[in-house]
Amino acid sequence: MPYRLAIIEDNATARSAIRSHLLPVGEFEISSFSNGAELKSALRRQHFEIILMDFHLGQGKNGVEWVHQLRQSQFIRPSTGIVFITADRLPQTVGQIIDAQPDLLIIKPYNIATLSRGLSHYLNYRNYVKQALNALDNNDPAGALQIVAKLNNQKTPAKLKNDVLKLHARILFQNGQLLAAKALYESVLARSERVLWAQWGKIKCEYLAGNWADCKEELSDLMTNSLARDKAFEWLACLCFEQEAWSQAEFYLNHIKTSDLSVPATRLKSLTYQKQDKVLEGIELLQKKRDYNRSTRDRFNEFTFELAEFYLSIAEEQPKSNRDESLTQARRLVGIAGRNQNDQQQLQKKDYLLAFAAVLENDPAKAEQYLTHEHMDMFVRTDPATLIVAAKINNALGNTEKAKDLLAMAHERNHLDDDLSAQTLNESVLTRAEKSMGLASERALELNETGMRMFISKDYVRAMYYFYQAFQMMPATQAFGLNLLQCMLESRHHSYRNYTVATLLDKIDTGALNNANRQRLLRLRKVAEADAAYFLTATPVTPADDTQASAG
Repeated sequence: MPYRLAIIEDNATARSAIRSHLLPVGEFEISSFSNGAELKSALRRQHFEIILMDFHLGQGKNGVEWVHQLRQSQFIRPSTGIVFITADRLPQTVGQIIDAQPDLLIIKPYNIATLSRGLSHYLNYRNYVKQALNALDNNDPAGALQIVAKLNNQKTPAKLKNDVLKLHARILFQNGQLLAAKALYESVLARSERVLWAQWGKIKCEYLAGNWADCKEELSDLMTNSLARDKAFEWLACLCFEQEAWSQAEFYLNHIKTSDLSVPATRLKSLTYQKQDKVLEGIELLQKKRDYNRSTRDRFNEFTFELAEFYLSIAEEQPKSNRDESLTQARRLVGIAGRNQNDQQQLQKKDYLLAFAAVLENDPAKAEQYLTHEHMDMFVRTDPATLIVAAKINNALGNTEKAKDLLAMAHERNHLDDDLSAQTLNESVLTRAEKSMGLASERALELNETGMRMFISKDYVRAMYYFYQAFQMMPATQAFGLNLLQCMLESRHHSYRNYTVATLLDKIDTGALNNANRQRLLRLRKVAEADAAYFLTATPVTPADDTQASAG
């Protein structure tokens, strides 16, 4: 059966040339598109096994941005092969493409032999792992892991070994087996320490496993790598943001040219400004990004929506009597971004932002009116940020259960986002929303219960994540901190995220403890002191030191 292949290239002559080069390579049903919007429209009707994408797509979003958006909106299946073609050899461009983890990268100028060799290799690999890919498409990651682990233990053909290992690590990561995934990435780096996809894979595992000190050290090493520099600064900013070190997060993001900031990185930087009461700087940043992209309609609209959301967040924090100016600006911007929109997700975003403006204006009838539109309840492809806004609106209108469901959906969607800046920002906004909606206690209990299940099954890394989130949500509930501490001790983690065993012991000790929790703390302290050289000597992550050193 032939593979369905989509070519996305803005130049008609280049599209025809690629098509003619592909015909002798294999059995393909080829469709051609000039931009990502055309591809997205086609993906509503059919699936493509392979997408061959140019990086530069004229005046629209680039290929990497489209791949990220289509993955996040679940238009692209896990099995879809991504092939990038580009004539741009700039390190920043190549770095962005590698970060998107394509199956194949072809640098122009290329010849038929180069294209044929690359695609033949990919098709051989795809055929070798087809059962694992089918399991992923059927939402069976455990089955996919079993299949690919078996393949990896077999005598894999030498030419396919790295591809199979990369898939194995990806599935382990998706299954939450971060330490096993990290070990596979390290096995690649042991053979060649300059393999960038393995470096990023290892760093992401360390970040999510809470090994922030190691993560920070390796990111600092990448700051001089021209292929990874901007992303390294962005991820260091995420580390600082998670620790509420707002000025340090801003410091790292200042190392990236404003014109080169991605949409999530721009959102992150605007929020770091807001956290420091630099609201005007946040507005100026988003306005600059709009100005840079006036000739690029889809990017211009995206930053226009971002600026509208920023004004709404300002209004949300203001007294009701002072909201008029912010709400007027927000509605004006939403009107500009939503003009002549045909995309269902963008129409939905527009109407939810207008409904939220009505809620903030204390006009529930108008908000209810927006919710009657048919597309407002179609959440299959809705992004986490819009789901959070939808939850706030429903909560304000008394639809508490629906608000909870939307927040749960936002959490799930956010975990699937492969952009760390977007994940970090959405997590922060979600926590704040749950607290403002009076759901913090309920959410913290759910997180703690999930952590307990993971702990009992000895899935310590994931258990620590849930205990940590519960403690962050309700820092006065010392039992959550004690659960995190016990999990760290039993799994021999001397640190997790911004806590070391020593700092966590001190934090819990200074909190309000009942007698049972006080006795439990004493027992855990004795466990730590019995191996003090390991547990009590770890150095906490201190982002402020970097700023002072660099500034000096």
